[in-house]
Formats: sequence, structure tokens, C-alpha cells
Amino acid sequence: MILTNINIRMNPPIKLTYYCDNSRHLVCKPYSIDNLHSMAEDLNIKKCWFHNNHYDIPLRRIDEIKSLVSVVSSKEIVNIIKAL
Repeated sequence: MILTNINIRMNPPIKLTYYCDNSRHLVCKPYSIDNLHSMAEDLNIKKCWFHNNHYDIPLRRIDEIKSLVSVVSSKEIVNIIKAL
């Protein structure tokens, strides 16, 4: 099951889609820092896992998070971030 979320903080509300790679990097589309924090809140990931332009997935939660998001290549994660 791929998890998506409606970010109701945005006006109008927008649908977020979550992506990770095999290096534990986690981002969302549409990409923005505010949306990243909304994603982390939705996935119950603490803010301490935020690293400038992405979240890292806590080691103990890798399998759980991967089951909720689309797994893509590291190159695709970079492309999502650079598309800003």
C-alpha cells in the first residue's frame, strides 16, 4: 500500500506522495521543506531525522516505511529534490 496524504495546511489542500531509496532517504512530491515536515508527521518520524533537504528513515523502521512509500532510485530522490 502506497501512502499518500492530503496536506490540509496548504491552501488549497494538496496531495503528497512519499518516496524513499535504499539508502534510507525519504522525500515527497510535491517537494518542499514544509511538505517534508508534514510527511514526517504523518509517518511519525521525529524531526531529528531531518537532514537539510530530506529525512532519513530510522533503521528500526526501514521495512515499515518502505511498505508505505514508493521505493525509487537514489537518482530519482535527487531529481525530486532538484526539481524545486
